[in-house]
Amino acid sequence: MRLRALAFSLAYLVFPAAAHDFWLDHSRVDPRTKFYCCGENDCHLLPVSQAHPTKGGYLLDDTSETISWDRVQPSPDGGIWACRWGGETKCFFAPIPGA
Repeated sequence: MRLRALAFSLAYLVFPAAAHDFWLDHSRVDPRTKFYCCGENDCHLLPVSQAHPTKGGYLLDDTSETISWDRVQPSPDGGIWACRWGGETKCFFAPIPGA
């Protein structure tokens, strides 16, 4: 049992952080609003089918909001991530077309 706990602890320390831990270093902020992206429970992976690149930014089906291009940050894993708290999208990470 101790060996299993030790192995788990070492794996936790050795393997790189998952993509959803990207914003937990407390340095990630929205480029325009300067809101912190916040914690792992605030950031959620969105299905690609619910986020549409448009001329003005990403249009999101679930909230009907458009995240303007000046707020879109490059995704750490190529997924589409929305960090929300207080009823608002505070940070948004997605592939940037043409980048």
